[in-house]
Amino acid sequence: MTDGVAHGWTRKAVTRGREQVVGLVRDELDRGGVPRRPLPVVVLAGPLGGGGTTVLDKLWTEFFEKSLSVRLDVADAQSVEDIVLAAVQGWRRRISGIPRIDFPRTSMIFKALSFDDDGSGREGFEAYLQARPQDAAVRTALRDWAHRAAPMLPPDQQVFTETLAELLGALQSAVSRRRNKDVLRWLADYGPPDGSSGYDRLWEQRRLHQQHTDGSARAVGKMLCAALLADTRAAFQRHDRLRNALLLLDNADSVKGDLFLDLLTECRRESHSERAEPDAVLVVAVRHSPVHAARMGVPVASDDARQLSLDRGENTAPRWWIPIRLTDLAKSDDVVPMCSSSVLGSDYRDADFLHDLTGGHPEAVDRLADLLRDAPAAYGPRTLLTEPLPPRHNWPSRWPPDDGTDTTVEDYLLKRTLPQDLAVLPDGRIDPEANPDLDAMAVLAATPGLRRGACTAVFHFLGWTANANAAQLRLTSGLWLDETADGAAGRLHPLIALLLRRWLARKPEVWRDTHTAYAAHYSRPQDASLRHHHTLALVEPSHREPMTTVIGHLERELDRAAATEDWLTVLGAVTEAPNRVRTTGDPRSFVTTLAGVAESGDRRQSVTRLAISRWLFHDRYFDPARRLAQSIANEYERLAEYVPDNEVLFTEAGKYRRIENEWKG
Repeated sequence: MTDGVAHGWTRKAVTRGREQVVGLVRDELDRGGVPRRPLPVVVLAGPLGGGGTTVLDKLWTEFFEKSLSVRLDVADAQSVEDIVLAAVQGWRRRISGIPRIDFPRTSMIFKALSFDDDGSGREGFEAYLQARPQDAAVRTALRDWAHRAAPMLPPDQQVFTETLAELLGALQSAVSRRRNKDVLRWLADYGPPDGSSGYDRLWEQRRLHQQHTDGSARAVGKMLCAALLADTRAAFQRHDRLRNALLLLDNADSVKGDLFLDLLTECRRESHSERAEPDAVLVVAVRHSPVHAARMGVPVASDDARQLSLDRGENTAPRWWIPIRLTDLAKSDDVVPMCSSSVLGSDYRDADFLHDLTGGHPEAVDRLADLLRDAPAAYGPRTLLTEPLPPRHNWPSRWPPDDGTDTTVEDYLLKRTLPQDLAVLPDGRIDPEANPDLDAMAVLAATPGLRRGACTAVFHFLGWTANANAAQLRLTSGLWLDETADGAAGRLHPLIALLLRRWLARKPEVWRDTHTAYAAHYSRPQDASLRHHHTLALVEPSHREPMTTVIGHLERELDRAAATEDWLTVLGAVTEAPNRVRTTGDPRSFVTTLAGVAESGDRRQSVTRLAISRWLFHDRYFDPARRLAQSIANEYERLAEYVPDNEVLFTEAGKYRRIENEWKG
């Protein structure tokens, strides 16, 4: 699945926050003679919808008529051979003023691998390699490869692999008699110096190909990668070209996509050690899973201009990989320009709301900004996620399709961000009863720090067979969760945290059992804040008893705190609890309904209203217009009457007064 491109291959892409990456690739493509060092593999890593595909859109739009370039989606590639064949066919498209590459070495290997033996053995094999296309067509297995390779290419290029005769003709012309000797000599030199001829090498490669083992697949794939690079190297030596060749790979973290990149880099290392001239292929690969730091290096941020500026000196060591972490969109620089609605009073306010809701996730911001702009009455801030998607004919062209008729906006976002985990009903809704992995991730994400021991205890309480380690791994492998060096959970992405919290809230009984079990698990005195965090999550207008427990704890902590700052830390930890309450009215009125009216001279009431106001203010979807900032500031000021070192409370009140003033009107 691509991460933000329309059905097909749109040439219009939003690349906000990605300009540094585009500039890096543009610089690496510029060709001033033979490159001084091997070109890198540029790896763009981000979660689904993180903007990698839009970078490929931009690069494809800018260079598809200016350089030899090909774009592939390798999510479903069945072999390295499929990827190489698709790349060869994509590079063979005609570009005005730019000579094509014939790929004689690569073509000869493909022709050898596609030999369909009728019992004639080695003799028939060599005859097949020398046969004309029309004679070889009846004895080839290339048809299957052509059908597998075609879907990787953009639709307007798939014609190259649809006609078997045309494909065989291209291979035959690439290995004409004039070039046959050079190709066979290169094949003979590839591998150990054991006296094998070029035909011997090809026969051995076909034998390995027939074994269907991991080792044989790697050996065949590596030889194809070596041939691919050698062909581009030779072609660029024969013709002066302004730019290097460009290979764009989407979903390159697939098993075969990852192997292809590994083999390509291995071939480059060997060529460099043999002092061969660098090849001319610049690879830009998008992956939606963690970068292998030991192999590729530690990723740099996509907005880090200093780290993305490469040293081009004569003695610069090769950089085999340039791993780049696609950062989220910045509020002012990126999200504000994407918003042209003013449902909250201005485009800046709408952008502030969307940024807080999504954490700056590019695709989510783009989709929600479209809905607020095009249908603000139907998709207001408090109905933005729960309403069904608009009719398909009203979608912007860049939106990926959804087959459902009743898919809600939040279901759409879940399907876009966690597609491999979801069972979907025929009408497009996510099946509430058939997604145990999604349920497990939601329960794990319900507790601060995603504590797996506590989560395991909750699974036992619920009677589930889910595994907390597996749930965390799913989040980590999708780049939604940052882990520390020892495997502990770090930052959970705000968008997935929002979607998982709302998924759990759809099931009231599971929500209550989950937070009840967490509260029971955190029974030690040092876990009091966590215990009351989950107790607060149980509060609803029809179930206020947990609120009494929480407020009692906060009052006791206020009395025993050595400093007011210590109590504010406890207050923050408790009131960051999730909630499943909703209102269509003013959030300030809801606080009064739940916590009572404000009263001067009543410390407990000030603590109660402050805690409930902060709890609900923490949920941006509940309070999109920041109405509760006023209530929080008021209660901080009232509470200051009862606290000796109250300056810190006035400071906190001032923070919320500024928010209140920014959002007035």
